[in-house]
Amino acid sequence: MSSTAPTPSPAQPTPPTPPVSPAGDELRCTDADRDRVIDLLKASYADGRLDQAEFDLRFDLTMKAKTYAALEPITRDLVAQPTPPPAAAKAARDLLPPPTTEERLLAALAQATTWVPVVVGPAILYYTVGKRSEFVKHHAAGALNLQLTLLAVTIVTFGLGGALYGIAWILATAFAVIALAGAPLRQPWVLPLFGRGGPYEKKPE
Repeated sequence: MSSTAPTPSPAQPTPPTPPVSPAGDELRCTDADRDRVIDLLKASYADGRLDQAEFDLRFDLTMKAKTYAALEPITRDLVAQPTPPPAAAKAARDLLPPPTTEERLLAALAQATTWVPVVVGPAILYYTVGKRSEFVKHHAAGALNLQLTLLAVTIVTFGLGGALYGIAWILATAFAVIALAGAPLRQPWVLPLFGRGGPYEKKPE
């Protein structure tokens, strides 16, 4: 093998792949491994990525290399490094800051209004606090949807659906506890009249 740099040419074939250690960097490399590094150095010189002095220095290091650990730095900046896979996109709710204590209390209050099924309470929270807090808006919308669903069932069944309000009190208590814990709540079985499309309403990716 000669240290004389090749004459640059307009078109060069694809540079050879540098040797890769089969098990560990401290393993001894072979003449074939050094030859592949020299070929890559020649191609890089021809491409203009190395000047004469750099080529001669790396050629000399290659000839003296005994292990893969000694060969790897010689071509480290001459070969493309593998690109890590893109990180999975986060769900919209994961991009929001965690709810504050005040937000959790107001969200729990919105859910607790179902104990007295009047839509005024959650509606006020939805249209006021909900403008600055997606978490409160999410739970206020859930309370509104639940109450309106119960009202619709009661009307359709000519009052018989009113018996469901007993169950609704239990649900309201459970939902208020969930809100206090700072967790979102999905209610696919109620009429989605409010809150549709918000970050907490979207399914996780």
